[in-house]
Amino acid sequence: MINLLLSLAAALVTFCAFFFSGLAHALGSIFPAVVAGIVAYILLARRTVKQLEALMAQVQKELAGRRIEKAIALLEASFPLARWQFLVASQLHGQIGSLLYIQKKFDEAEPHLKKSFVKIWPARAMLAAQHFRRKEWKEMEDVFDAAIRANKGESLLYAVYAWCEDKRGERKKAIEVLQRGAAQVKSDDRLKTLLTRLQNDKRLKLESFGEQWWQFWLETPPMMQGPGGSFGALQVKWGRR
Repeated sequence: MINLLLSLAAALVTFCAFFFSGLAHALGSIFPAVVAGIVAYILLARRTVKQLEALMAQVQKELAGRRIEKAIALLEASFPLARWQFLVASQLHGQIGSLLYIQKKFDEAEPHLKKSFVKIWPARAMLAAQHFRRKEWKEMEDVFDAAIRANKGESLLYAVYAWCEDKRGERKKAIEVLQRGAAQVKSDDRLKTLLTRLQNDKRLKLESFGEQWWQFWLETPPMMQGPGGSFGALQVKWGRR
């Protein structure tokens, strides 16, 4: 938000400088004002992104060392940056919620997951999994559908959605989800394999997705890798808007 306000201020100052100095009339002063505002916003947003990238490098270092509490503390300490740029808060919530979730702190994670940025699809899928556990089918489908609209190329998102539908007895819906996924992500044969299994009345097996699948805790991993499992699948990504 602060970046936007500063950009608008830059545009206003530029307009006044051109108009009141007589360099241009009112209409002529609009163009340089717009340019100044856009340039200012780009530079300010880039500064915020660099600050976030530096933070994320620290977070990833903590995750690599399985120091998850320290990683969460770093993320929580970064909320002041949310005042500067849109969507920062929702992205921080998504990362915090995901890290809490993989530790099986589901209730603690849920408020963060609800505030997560829709482009952070693992967080949205985790939220949908919460609805699945409570048999809140409409809420589950709404969260999955919104996540897919924003992340159409994520194979595992379709797979998790289909698994939940099939597990609750809606195999037809599960098949439809996988058909959509296979048509959208043609390069991933895993979705086609899952679709074939369902069409042949076999249960879905998502082990081929590895630790990325186990992090949702919809099934218990065959071998636990410490509290919360493995963190390798949780890569911090920041949507830029």
